[in-house]
Amino acid sequence: MIMIIGVLLALSFFTRDEGTGTYRQKGILVLIITAILTILLAIIATAKFWHPHLWKKNSTHDRHRQHTKYHPAMRDKEFRNARRQNRR
Repeated sequence: MIMIIGVLLALSFFTRDEGTGTYRQKGILVLIITAILTILLAIIATAKFWHPHLWKKNSTHDRHRQHTKYHPAMRDKEFRNARRQNRR
């Protein structure tokens, strides 16, 4: 949509040019901005294909939470906290 609007706007500037070149510069500027926006939107739209591991069904952090919950360092931390509470 942006590409179509940008090209039509640039064409309107090019047809309006009377030989002074002011509208031609505006048309070129509009084409450059349109190209940049189109490229950025294409990159954003295809990001899902570039990083498919982020979009998988099981890409949540449940496995990481489970790993840290049962990690030996976490068990030691719980043990130390329990000992501190028993001393009080």
